[in-house]
Amino acid sequence: MTASKSSLPTESTEATEARRVAIDIGSTVVKVALIDGHDRVLSQMLHGRDFEAGIAKQVESLLAPLTATVDTDDVLVCSSANGGLRVGIVCLSKHFSGATLRNQVLLAGANPTFVHDMDEAAGSLERVDILMVGGGIDCEDAGPLADRLARFDPTRYRYGSLAFAGNRFLAADFVRRFPETIVIDNPLAAALASRNLSVFEAVRRAYLDDLVYKEGVSELRSNLSGGIRPTPEIVSRGFQRALANSSGIDISGACVVLDIGGATTDLHYTVEIVRDESEAKPAAGLSVARYVFVDLGIVASRDSLVLQLRSHARLYEFLRSVLEGDVEDPYRLMREGSYEASPTLLSYGCLFVALDRFAQGRGPGLPAGDLGRIAQIILTGGSSQTLTEAGAARVFDLFRTGDNPSPSILIDRGYQLWIDGITWSGNASP
Repeated sequence: MTASKSSLPTESTEATEARRVAIDIGSTVVKVALIDGHDRVLSQMLHGRDFEAGIAKQVESLLAPLTATVDTDDVLVCSSANGGLRVGIVCLSKHFSGATLRNQVLLAGANPTFVHDMDEAAGSLERVDILMVGGGIDCEDAGPLADRLARFDPTRYRYGSLAFAGNRFLAADFVRRFPETIVIDNPLAAALASRNLSVFEAVRRAYLDDLVYKEGVSELRSNLSGGIRPTPEIVSRGFQRALANSSGIDISGACVVLDIGGATTDLHYTVEIVRDESEAKPAAGLSVARYVFVDLGIVASRDSLVLQLRSHARLYEFLRSVLEGDVEDPYRLMREGSYEASPTLLSYGCLFVALDRFAQGRGPGLPAGDLGRIAQIILTGGSSQTLTEAGAARVFDLFRTGDNPSPSILIDRGYQLWIDGITWSGNASP
């Protein structure tokens, strides 16, 4: 087991001032922070995952030195160790029910794999943990939707569990056809407005059940495992807390947050950045939205990231923005697939590809963003430790057009968004 950052004190001024401990269990790293009564970080430490000991034993060993100075019955825990649930969505309309379901799935910390309408004949061979079927508002006169549901064939999909989150008057018929179905309250209720948090809560519970099953979190003492939350949800809460001016991070204007990790890159953004003509749009009523790039990461998704960089039309420009000196050899070697990219270059690569795909709306359900509207970019996650503000600004300049000013760049090296999200008791849900 390895550690980085400053070590956690056991008998010090910092420890005696600490009020809570926050723990983030990742796929490769466990992050531990001491927090004071004003939600400020006193110290934090990164520990490599001890896979031989397992999560429960490692977390307990990290808490043991703190029991004399901090009440470890008040420990805040989140995790991204299982990589997140994969959810497939089949809906009446991609623009209304599909957008609503997708945004609540994202805010719950899971990863929507596809959004299909009910007449999509091909289905999908990509396996998902949950196949969610939904659509329509709660009304008894729902003949067209009933007809389309009657033609729905789940055998066109590969899934672990089936959920129905549509018109409640049609739920009983759906369950009679598919008895294994989990019924979730219709998020659109009686109007086309996303206000019901039923999908958010159901997916979050499923995420945590999956985490407990896959990673042995059930072995943690009950007061820890019972309160664990998905890390993507925590970052989203931290972003919304900052927007509510209740954070250690100041946000001014339209903002994007990129959480760049080993397996995924999460994009959180204020919705005014979305282009007016974008075909895909966030659900009505939202001020922020999230999108997860499941193929952009510097460890587990390294191969897919490198493949995208190798074939990118602007690879040469990208390399010139992040490498010093002559880039002819790195460019040639990367095109040939024989260049050993550093973690730093891969981190910039995630930023580059994510911005490029956001600008074009290139991704299932991803709106097209007007990058010229962005006033601020916040970079967080494990990769934030290797990036610089100047380097990130150079990457963004590749997408800047006309006289649009460059956004301010903030690198969250102290994981303040994580701290803000995991400690916030405010309402951070739509």
